Amino acid sequence: MDKNFIFSNTLKWNREYQASMFFGDKASFEFATPPEFHGPEGFISPEELFVASAHACCLTTFIAKANKVGINLLSYESSAEGILEKVDGQLMFTKIAVKSRIKTDGDKEIVKEIVKQVEQSALVINSMKTDVTIEAIIE
Repeated sequence: MDKNFIFSNTLKWNREYQASMFFGDKASFEFATPPEFHGPEGFISPEELFVASAHACCLTTFIAKANKVGINLLSYESSAEGILEKVDGQLMFTKIAVKSRIKTDGDKEIVKEIVKQVEQSALVINSMKTDVTIEAIIE
């Protein structure tokens, strides 16, 4: 790839463990440290965003790969769960498990292969130290 891409955001601390995140003129939201780490209830946490980033990348990479080979996607729903635990005395995400239900009228074996490719090649996932697995039900 000959071109670099830059993705940026800004944030502003509001109070205690809470801040606002801004993505230019696209969107903004408030976030906070999770209650497990003394933050307030009712806010998205950086930990949830970490898991959500991998989760969203699974979908967008799947769509790109399915489109490339002409797979007709009828529906896609998924859930993701990140496991945060101590490793060598330091908290870190050790696994993110994505469970998807994929409906297609295309070749299911090709869809299974695409899911494997996503697990191995999704950009955000490849940028993480965390082991990310994808379990898909293909209908």
